[in-house]
Amino acid sequence: MIMNYNLRIAIRNLLRQRMGSFINILGFSLSLTVCLLIALYVQYEFSFEQHNEERNNIYRLLAGDKKSVVQSIMYFKPLTENVPELQDATIVYKESERFFMLNNERRIIDEVIFTNTNFLSMFKIKMLKGGNEQLLDLPNAALLSESEAKKLFPNGDAIGKLLTYQNRYEVEVKGIFKDAPVTANYRPHILLNIEAIKTLNEYQYASKYNKSSVFYFRIPGNPDFEAIKEKMNNQGKIAYNYDEFDVKYQFQPLSDIHLYAADTSWDAIKRSDIRTVNVFVIVALLVLVIAVFNFINLSLSLSAKRNFNTGIQKIFGANKSAILRYFLTETSLVMGVCIAVALMLIAFLIPEFNTMMGTRLSFSLLNPVLWLAILGIAFLNILFPSLIQARNKIRLNPVLAVKSKGKIVSKTTKSGYSLVSQSLTVVQIAITIMLIIAVFTMNKQFDLMLNKKLGFDKSNLIAVQNPYGERAIERHGLFTSALEKLSCVENVTATWNSPGIRLNNGDWLLKDGKDSLNLYVMRSPVDAGYFNTMQTQFMLGEPFSEKDSSKLVINETCWKALGVENPIGMTVKRKNDIKGREYQICGVIRDIQNRSLHDETDAAVYYLERFFMVFVIRLSPGDLREGIAQVEAAWNRIEPDYPFKYSFVDDDLQRNYAKEIRTAKLLNMMSGLAILLSMLGLFALSLQVIERKTKEIGIRKVNGAAIKEVLALLNKGFVKWVFVAFVIATPIAYYAMSKWLENFAYKTALSWWIFVLAGGSALAVALLTVSWQSWRAATRNPVEALRYE
Repeated sequence: MIMNYNLRIAIRNLLRQRMGSFINILGFSLSLTVCLLIALYVQYEFSFEQHNEERNNIYRLLAGDKKSVVQSIMYFKPLTENVPELQDATIVYKESERFFMLNNERRIIDEVIFTNTNFLSMFKIKMLKGGNEQLLDLPNAALLSESEAKKLFPNGDAIGKLLTYQNRYEVEVKGIFKDAPVTANYRPHILLNIEAIKTLNEYQYASKYNKSSVFYFRIPGNPDFEAIKEKMNNQGKIAYNYDEFDVKYQFQPLSDIHLYAADTSWDAIKRSDIRTVNVFVIVALLVLVIAVFNFINLSLSLSAKRNFNTGIQKIFGANKSAILRYFLTETSLVMGVCIAVALMLIAFLIPEFNTMMGTRLSFSLLNPVLWLAILGIAFLNILFPSLIQARNKIRLNPVLAVKSKGKIVSKTTKSGYSLVSQSLTVVQIAITIMLIIAVFTMNKQFDLMLNKKLGFDKSNLIAVQNPYGERAIERHGLFTSALEKLSCVENVTATWNSPGIRLNNGDWLLKDGKDSLNLYVMRSPVDAGYFNTMQTQFMLGEPFSEKDSSKLVINETCWKALGVENPIGMTVKRKNDIKGREYQICGVIRDIQNRSLHDETDAAVYYLERFFMVFVIRLSPGDLREGIAQVEAAWNRIEPDYPFKYSFVDDDLQRNYAKEIRTAKLLNMMSGLAILLSMLGLFALSLQVIERKTKEIGIRKVNGAAIKEVLALLNKGFVKWVFVAFVIATPIAYYAMSKWLENFAYKTALSWWIFVLAGGSALAVALLTVSWQSWRAATRNPVEALRYE
């Protein structure tokens, strides 16, 4: 019965103070929405491979100082056959968007994986049709995912049907497997036997130089990895025919791949980064702190206007527990409304969040993590505001409260009340300043990354994929000749990698055919038009021509590593060149940024080759869509069997920083929310300050104080709080952003103006927020202010 009474009174009070209640509910609902979305995001990121109970016993092989994920296919059998600990293994060669011929129709299948039978058991792929898992051992066998089978064969059974990979290799569907969960590292649509690579690309299958596959080993217990590595290097000497073979191998647990593999190279798995997750968690906690403090301030401000009611209740015998129960009821009611609003907003915003963050979050009211977060936040936000409000009301002098009709706060309440509110507000402003500094610094760093000189002109450049196969060399000549006749094409070239994408083939450079130099470089086979198309700048020498197959161009980093004053004319060899060719350095170019700015530019060499994976085309200024349409038409005339696949080089470069761009977007929104919450908190505090200074303002005005003097009186406290918050926030933000910038080889400076601008923004927001209330108080009739004094 008492609970019902408290509930009715709480509802009545909230309705009487509609504006204040609305502001309080709106602010906390938005904050709760953000925090719960981040909680779901964190749950999603940590759930990868959690469905696999063997995740801690399955290891991915990494090689070298650069922690290379990819290995040579030919190295798999020597390891698994001669190292007993590595016999339980699988190999993964992954491709994206490959076409298959089905009944003379071309069908695109994404996530094509060449592997062996162990893949299914290691990654917990469940067979639905076709019998046992050993089917994948059959040379021309194919296994389809359930969703892909329904897509390709909507009206019949897929078992026994024939597909032709890239119009070159016929396979028969032997089985259907259940789709992997969204939190799996691999979500294949079709599985093919790894031995098919031998037919499709014998060089790739047998070459010790072509590294394109990933090795996984199931090693239970506590293995002696050092002993295993020694055995692997012994096998490497035999397999690679090297007298010395000492590769720094590492075994990465499957459970660590998604979040703890940011420093690996040539990884085809879409992964996240624990550092990004930590940033989101910290920012969410900061927003939550602002929201809780703001909720307390607004609740205190609203309850201060009900001192008269509390005085009456105390005169009629209300004890401490009764007052506490009431505020628990009122705060619980407000919190219940906030939770309901937040849940509705989450259901609405999750699709947009997934699009922005590239995730696959799902929303369910049965999610225990969601309710754990809700209950934890609700408990704290019900308990502390209720205790603080109850404490102030318990210490309230009921006679003075009734006599003044609630407009006077007792001295004992006033001091504690002000201290709590001011402290909370200072912390709010400090957090807001830190977030503003973080946003400005991140945007400055991203501006550097996206606009830094890359060693080539990226404008109007598109990259067109050249499918691997027997016609790749012939296609290069035909397509290049066709493009040179188009007015929409300024230049065309071909290479192994799209510009700005990390080179994936390394080698050791030997001076005069000896090991005296032994400089590790990234190599980039190109055609003779490469440097003209890319508009690179030569520092020394000149580019090679179509006939200069023995010439080599190096970049500036390679020149510095050589340690010579003028490398032009120097004779070098590539250690892993099966033809043993000698090259003469003919030119030095400024570094082409061949990887993201997280890392320093690799030493690189460029030389003539006949086989290429990518055409790079510079379109003429104008209608780019029309230009692309003409290029596509030329492609279709030459190669109708392969789909035309292109991308803008500028977009490829931005994908290097997709993680940072997503982080910046979310941080921008959270900072905006923090500023809004701080404004609400300052608004609430200004109401309290003005309420307490009503008598002082009236006396000053009666004695002739001008409006500007009253405004200065009311606003100087807020200026002081902003200054204190700035002093607190600056060193913390400086340290945090210095640590964040350590992730980049090329970093912006932590400019002083960022901190000044953040502090100035906080001050401007504070003054704009409180000035309206201050103006109302300063222009109020002093007779009304002193009526109850």
